[in-house]
Amino acid sequence: MSVDMIISISILLALTYFIWRLNSTKRVLKTKVSRSKNSQARKSASQTRQNFQTNILANVSEPPQVELELPADFLSFKLLISDKLNEKQQKIVIDISQSFRKPHPLLLPLTQGVFEPNELFDLIKTDAEMTAKILNAVNSSLFALRQPITNINHAIIFLGISQVKNIAMQFAVQNNMEFTDKTQNKAYKKLWTASYLASSFCLLFANEMNEENPAELSTHCLLSYLGDLAILSYKPSVAGFYLDDYTLFDRSKVFQNTLNTNAAVVGKHIVEQWQLPKSIETGIEHSISPLTNEANNQGLSSEQLRQGLICYLSCRLGDLIAFGDVRDITQVGKLSFDALGKVEFYYLQENIKNMGLDKINAVFAEARFKNKINKVIEQVLG
Repeated sequence: MSVDMIISISILLALTYFIWRLNSTKRVLKTKVSRSKNSQARKSASQTRQNFQTNILANVSEPPQVELELPADFLSFKLLISDKLNEKQQKIVIDISQSFRKPHPLLLPLTQGVFEPNELFDLIKTDAEMTAKILNAVNSSLFALRQPITNINHAIIFLGISQVKNIAMQFAVQNNMEFTDKTQNKAYKKLWTASYLASSFCLLFANEMNEENPAELSTHCLLSYLGDLAILSYKPSVAGFYLDDYTLFDRSKVFQNTLNTNAAVVGKHIVEQWQLPKSIETGIEHSISPLTNEANNQGLSSEQLRQGLICYLSCRLGDLIAFGDVRDITQVGKLSFDALGKVEFYYLQENIKNMGLDKINAVFAEARFKNKINKVIEQVLG
């Protein structure tokens, strides 16, 4: 092989190797560029997602906070008090009280002491008319029982002593009270429902709070609506204040402006006239005091204040259901004005704190307790 041919082959091989190396380098560079682009793309996509999420979160506003407004005259509102009535106010209270029917003779013994089942049975069975009314009420659609109850003893076993006693007391207070006006009668039924619910709720609260006299507190709640019943009976035109969307504050303000009295003053006077126990009279006299900020300035003992607040809370929950649209108590969160939007709860938490009743908030927050309340609501409203 000649020298020229050897040189030509060597050059060709060198050139081939150079071209191969050049292509190999391009492939490596292309791969690196591709990987770099992919990495940049991923970073870009990630950044885009983050920017998108940030923008979305920035554009999602917090749930609108509803600013609750108090009625203009609520903070300055003062409740009339029994021992500070002028001559005109005293006269209207007497007129309302005297126009209200006298109670059934069983009312007084029903409000005194604690009953054993057989004692309550023996008391009620002495009056055939009262017995019939109680059985009719228990078997009515109000309680939606699956099986009829045929005697008072069975009713006591099924509903409990306090429940049957409260039903008997309601009938004793009514004592053949009849309203021919449909609106008046409808308002009366709502008051009946509110008083029964309130007394039942109070019994639950008092037992959970280990109060010494839960049955007596339950009675206080039941009779706290006595003044409302008397005013409704005396002035049929006020029926709308129990049927439309009016609060305890609205009713109290209207009654004081037009009738020169309120339900607590009237109720206290009637209980005094009927010679019921003094403790009940005092409880009813101050039954709506926690509506204002003067609850602690009534000359009551700490125990009376505590028990009065438990009754007040129970009655206001009864109102939410009887006069409002609440049917499931689990829908009710904190017992406050901010949570419920009802002015009658405005001073409640402040009073709870001042009276050392913080436990009542914990009791109400328990699912087990709310289930008990819901059972009462279901029992009454179906």
